[in-house]
Amino acid sequence: MADEETQLEDRVERLEAGQSSIIAKLDQLLGAGTVTHAQAEADTERRLDRPSTIKEQVAMELAKAEAEKKKQADADEEKSERQTMKEQLAKLTESKPLPPQPRRQRAMWGPR
Repeated sequence: MADEETQLEDRVERLEAGQSSIIAKLDQLLGAGTVTHAQAEADTERRLDRPSTIKEQVAMELAKAEAEKKKQADADEEKSERQTMKEQLAKLTESKPLPPQPRRQRAMWGPR
């Protein structure tokens, strides 16, 4: 009887050890321990960073709108600057050369 009890205890211990190693492997594969903790930390940080009062939310939205307006103004300014440069470039085209001054004009009135 003692022999049967020791055999039974040995089997139970082996089963428990096998079961705990299987659970450890599953936790390792699924990343249950560290990933959920990291996710919980990230969620908590995100919740803590967001504004909690109406005043803070309105200020954040106003800042976002100001940044958008500034971005649009910069884009418009760059566009108008490019347009101005194109207009100036168009004005810089070569003009037709003047005909040579006749010798009699140079003698009478001097060079142009």
